[in-house]
Amino acid sequence: MMNTGECIKAKVCICSLGVALGMAKGLFLMLLAWAGWMWGFGMPMIEHIGSFYHGYAPTLMGGFIGGGWGVLGGFILGIVIGFVYNFCLCACKKFCGVCKKK
Repeated sequence: MMNTGECIKAKVCICSLGVALGMAKGLFLMLLAWAGWMWGFGMPMIEHIGSFYHGYAPTLMGGFIGGGWGVLGGFILGIVIGFVYNFCLCACKKFCGVCKKK
């Protein structure tokens, strides 16, 4: 049973968060490029993203390239977010009155 005022928090697996965000971002960029290729959807956004992801374009191959860049960028972002979350969690347990063990 959890006592009143007791704080239960769990750390996240940094690698798993990185893989999850990488896959989501890669899939999004790939589908966005293909939607632009097929229907002209989101062309200004695709051009903007393509300005800093080399090879990303509204083509079949550009979708695969964007998917790869998305996996890489999302993985790095997930690692950073997971690391910051775990660091803040440890800081909370150390300094926060609610989270201290009794």
